Amino acid sequence: MKETTKKSFHVGGSIEKAMVGDVDLQPIAVLQEAFKITAKNFTKFLPAVICLFIAQIALLLLSLKVQLGNPSVFFDAFITGKGFTAEILKAGFMANFWSDVLIAPLYVGVSLMALNHSVGLPTRPSQIIKGFSFTLVSIITMLLISSIQGIGSSIFPLVGLFLTMALSMAILLVCEKRVTPIRAIQYSFMATIRKVMPMTAIYLVIMIFFFISIITAGIGLLWTLPFFFNVKAIIYRNMFGITLQVTSVPNADDNKPESKADANVSEPIDNDTFNA
Repeated sequence: MKETTKKSFHVGGSIEKAMVGDVDLQPIAVLQEAFKITAKNFTKFLPAVICLFIAQIALLLLSLKVQLGNPSVFFDAFITGKGFTAEILKAGFMANFWSDVLIAPLYVGVSLMALNHSVGLPTRPSQIIKGFSFTLVSIITMLLISSIQGIGSSIFPLVGLFLTMALSMAILLVCEKRVTPIRAIQYSFMATIRKVMPMTAIYLVIMIFFFISIITAGIGLLWTLPFFFNVKAIIYRNMFGITLQVTSVPNADDNKPESKADANVSEPIDNDTFNA
C-alpha cells in the first residue's frame, strides 16, 4: 500500500516581521531577481499574462459600450481632446473600475503563478484558472482596493498612486494567507509604510518600464507585464513569506519515494501555507 508523506518549509518573511519592518527588501536585488525569473519562465508565463490583458481590455470595451453605446466615442474624445465631456470622463473611470474588479479571478491566477516563480517552481499557462477558486473573495477585495484608490485619486493623483503601491499585496494575502479582505488591506498598507523608500524605488522603475512600453507602441508590454507580476511576487515573498508543502508518493516501479508539488492553495490561515 502506498503512503504519502507531506513536508513543509518556509521561504521568506512573515506577517509578524512585515508589520515591524523586519524585511530584507533591496530594490536592485529584487529587480535583478525578477529579471532572471522572467527570462527563465517567459514562454510559459506570457500566454497567461496575455490572456489576462485581453480579458481586461474586453471588459473595458464592454463597459464603455454599455455606457456610451460605442467605445470609439471615448477613444476619439481622448485622442483628439474634442468633446471630452464630464459624462465621457465618468464613463471611462467606471469602465476602468469595473474591468479591474471583474478581472480579479484571472489576476489572482497570474499572481499565484508568479509566486511559484519566486520560489523556483515552474508553471503552465493553464494554471491561470486556479484563481477561480477565489472568485468571490478576490472580487470583493479588488472592489475595496479600487474604491480606496479611486477616493485617493480624487483627493490628489499622487495619493492614488501611493495607495496603488501600498495595497498591491492585499489580493495575494487574501488568497495565500486566507486573511479577510479588510485585514489584508491593513497588512499590505502597514508593511508598505515600514518599507516605503525601497517600495517606492521599485515601483518607480516599473513605471519607467511601462512608459517605455507605451512609447514602443505597446510591444514592450510583452516583457513588462510578466516582469511586473514577478516583481510583486518577490516583494510578497520577502515581506510575508511563503510556506511550501511537498508531497512524496512512493514510486510503484522501484519502491523509491517520488516527490511532487501540489500547486493548490488549500491550507488554513494559521498555517501560513501556500502549496506550490
